[in-house]
Amino acid sequence: MEENACGVEDIVAAVEEDIVLGRLHPRERLVEEDLIERFNGKRHVVRQALFQLENIGLVERIKNRGAFVKTWTPEEVENLYAMREILELAGIDALPLPAAEAWLKELEAIHHEYSAAVDAQDLRQVFHLNIAFHRTLFAATGNPYLYQTINEFAQRAHGIRFIAIADTESLAQARREHQAMLEAIRAEDRAQLRQLCREHLLPSKNRYLDLYRRTFN
Repeated sequence: MEENACGVEDIVAAVEEDIVLGRLHPRERLVEEDLIERFNGKRHVVRQALFQLENIGLVERIKNRGAFVKTWTPEEVENLYAMREILELAGIDALPLPAAEAWLKELEAIHHEYSAAVDAQDLRQVFHLNIAFHRTLFAATGNPYLYQTINEFAQRAHGIRFIAIADTESLAQARREHQAMLEAIRAEDRAQLRQLCREHLLPSKNRYLDLYRRTFN
């Protein structure tokens, strides 16, 4: 590999971040030559990254036109979020309560960093710390297959979350909901935690659907 050339995972992570943070938009074309130049990569490496992004659900290929940032239809969004709700509620049901103190303190520490990133409007950190919060939460299920599947479906939704992560009130709401989840865990209130988990999925979905209707209908 050439000096400073990026590998497949580096390209996937960078493009994924660009989509979530709104630097790349639905229906925007991803030109291979531009990606090769940006990442100092070989064509086959860039193509492999695009295929991986397609498998994740962030990119779609249109015959004879190339690769584009995926535009989720309302039906696809509803189906994806219905599946996410099923999986994440199963994850909540599998969490051991009372919780291990070390795990809960780790979750609280991530939330503290997340809150600081929200205050600083550091959207890149907000994105990565949000992932860390939810992965740490569901890692406690003790079921690696459930954990992996929750993460896979959450990652598919990254192409939908871009509008919420750039909205100040959405970030403040997410922070409040994370804090409420921590309090429910401390109180060993699984029913409340389930309700919070269900409600936590709604803002990004609803904002995307509203944007879709205003933009594409």
